[in-house]
Amino acid sequence: MKELSKLDREYREKLRKKNIGYLAAIIFMLICSTILFIGTKWYELKINDHAVGFLSGFFFSLCSVFVIFLFKNRQTMKNPEKLRQERIVKTDERNIEISAKSLQITTFVMVISLAILSIVGSFISRTLMTTASGLLNLFLISYIISYFFYKKKL
Repeated sequence: MKELSKLDREYREKLRKKNIGYLAAIIFMLICSTILFIGTKWYELKINDHAVGFLSGFFFSLCSVFVIFLFKNRQTMKNPEKLRQERIVKTDERNIEISAKSLQITTFVMVISLAILSIVGSFISRTLMTTASGLLNLFLISYIISYFFYKKKL
């Protein structure tokens, strides 16, 4: 096997840590699916069939995406040339800037959408308004925590 450069070894370690996160997400999705199945079959919880089907598909599709990411990363980690090429692409300043701008616009759209949903939800359902407002608060709190965490770490 070809000797990896220091940067490639660091990127390989980063992919390994991502794989651990993907594996944790897969396990979490399987636990959620199991809870849904046990709750509806054994404990006969009253959840309408549409919601059960939607949630089952949601958990399955997320689990599938994480499995694909996991296998893709493992293939990349096994091939030194592929690892080097992906590291170069992922650490390219232009690609990093594109991702940052895309994330910034996506964040703006999500915050505006949740704010509009809170306002419209106040006319339709108190639960809808509270949920949308709670998601906005969760977003803000997670942003503040991660900002101060990375401010100290980086």
